[in-house]
Amino acid sequence: MTTRKMEEAETNNISLGERRDNTPRQIFNAPGKQKSKVWTVFGFYKMAGKLDRSHAICKLCRASLTYSGSTTNLDQHAKRKHGEEYGEFTEQKRAGTSGKQARTENAIPTFFQRLGQNSARAREITASITRFIAKGLCPYNIVEWEGFQDLIHTLEPRYKIPSRNHITNTCMPALYAQVKSQVEEKLAKAERVAITTDAWTSCATESYVTITAQHIAPDWELHVYVLQTRAFKGSHTGKNVGALLKQACVDWKILDKEPALVTDNATNMVLAGVEAEMTPHLMCFAHTINLATQKAFKMDTVARLLGKVRRVVGFFHRSVRAAEILQDKQKQLALPTHKLIQDVSTRWNSTQIMLERVLEQQPAISAALMSRDLRRGEELNTLKDKDFCDVEDIVKLMVPVKLVTISMCEDKRPTLSVISPVREKLKKTFEAADEDSVVIREMKQAFREDLEKRNTGLEDLFHTAAALDPRFKSLPFLTDHDAERTFANITVKATSLHNKALATG
Repeated sequence: MTTRKMEEAETNNISLGERRDNTPRQIFNAPGKQKSKVWTVFGFYKMAGKLDRSHAICKLCRASLTYSGSTTNLDQHAKRKHGEEYGEFTEQKRAGTSGKQARTENAIPTFFQRLGQNSARAREITASITRFIAKGLCPYNIVEWEGFQDLIHTLEPRYKIPSRNHITNTCMPALYAQVKSQVEEKLAKAERVAITTDAWTSCATESYVTITAQHIAPDWELHVYVLQTRAFKGSHTGKNVGALLKQACVDWKILDKEPALVTDNATNMVLAGVEAEMTPHLMCFAHTINLATQKAFKMDTVARLLGKVRRVVGFFHRSVRAAEILQDKQKQLALPTHKLIQDVSTRWNSTQIMLERVLEQQPAISAALMSRDLRRGEELNTLKDKDFCDVEDIVKLMVPVKLVTISMCEDKRPTLSVISPVREKLKKTFEAADEDSVVIREMKQAFREDLEKRNTGLEDLFHTAAALDPRFKSLPFLTDHDAERTFANITVKATSLHNKALATG
């Protein structure tokens, strides 16, 4: 039998190795008179109480091969698919060990025997699966998925995958207890801890609050832990959120670490910081930039322009015919065949991306809207040449803000030291200029006013953090007076810490 025919036979008959309930059928050894070495890895199924000798079954992979008395195809399969294991069994047979073994109905090669649930190998695999589910936020019933089971059985055929209930009730609680103990031990050694929290709503409209802790270890490594994600019942008032934060600090034994707090700029979060008595209370700088930009986008002239753009983009999203015409015009004008992007009102950068895409596709959009094949309507011809000019000015103005946002999002460990330099740079960028149009002038003023009113009273902290960062230690964004005052404060603080260390040393 050729190799190709053998593979086809294996594929066509592999399903014979499972019952209707997906449990493996039992493979029985060949009769004792069969002396060929291939019978160390091949056997037969039983049909009506008798061995079905029309097909030989591989004990290692359960492939079913046609058997007519010749073992050539069986030997080729064993060498091609299971060379290493087959060689081991062959050596045993040559040494005479296989002849001494009892040929019972249940006897199969050691390689294919089930791992004991309490064996070291089985426990190791179960622990790895549990970590995989936890780190990947996978559903517990992934252990019941056919593809996952096929993967595990391919990697380790002897392993029996635990049930979903076992993962839920035994493995995951044990892993949580182990990790929690390790985190508590590391937090106990920290001098100070920073807490980050946010409330969010799941797709099932269930409210949750997640709390994260950060601290610097004795080896100067920054460690970050998600302490808890808890369902939050009741009103999201500052008092309730503050009580939750304080209780979390008690549960994790970090209340005496004088935790700092980082939240967004929502009013309830501001009040939560006061209720939890955590200082300093810092507002997320990325959220601050988003709010300042949204304020600029809500100016009357800008809001009207964005409304026009959104109507045009929405039209091409809703109309299949319009999208087809736009694509044809893109090809004719040698433009990228990109779709227009609809922004999300709560994310300023999505508005920036929408405007950039409109500018890129301006010729195609204008040509498509003028097409005779397109249903005409008053809402289509809303973007004029002046509108495109204003869009271009807005995109150019917001480029520095976009770069700051991308930089902060790409940084896995953004620190306090970047706030002052970035803030001063943005304030300088948004200073009014004589050549500014009315739209740009209004946007600059709104952005600066909103940016300056947030995180007030924390300037000294920001300057100190920047001075301790090698990238900004010369404080070029400050006046000489403010820079000297910052360095003087750092000197006083360093001296105090040094004296304290000597006293306790």
